[in-house]
Amino acid sequence: MHLRIVASLLLLLGLLLGGCAAFNPPEKQHREALDDFIYALRWQLYPEAAAFFVPAHGVPFLDQMEKITDLNVTEVRQKRLEVRDEGLRVDTLLEMDYYILPSTTLKTLRINQTWRYFAPGTTAGGFLITTPFPAFP
Repeated sequence: MHLRIVASLLLLLGLLLGGCAAFNPPEKQHREALDDFIYALRWQLYPEAAAFFVPAHGVPFLDQMEKITDLNVTEVRQKRLEVRDEGLRVDTLLEMDYYILPSTTLKTLRINQTWRYFAPGTTAGGFLITTPFPAFP
């Protein structure tokens, strides 16, 4: 039941984001989507961050993040960005610094992502992450 509600909310948020995306060309949308995802991840706004994944990866991402109750994110930064396929695909490398209590050892998670542009009306529309989120070491 919980997953069904979460999935419905993610779909609704994705549709809202996709509706706004129709007014911006794809080459401008990828930067905004990536910045918004980094912001949501940095401030641990996991339902908002999950909306940037295709549905097959959004729910597992949210499940993973909700299970790590003592996760503290200190920084998320973009290390690499490569625009491909005439601006319809973006490959990124992010680094997320974090610690999980009771440990205070700062660790870094490397996050390789592929973002693809979906025209409005297909999936949620706009740029979405098509790769799964990595597991924490």
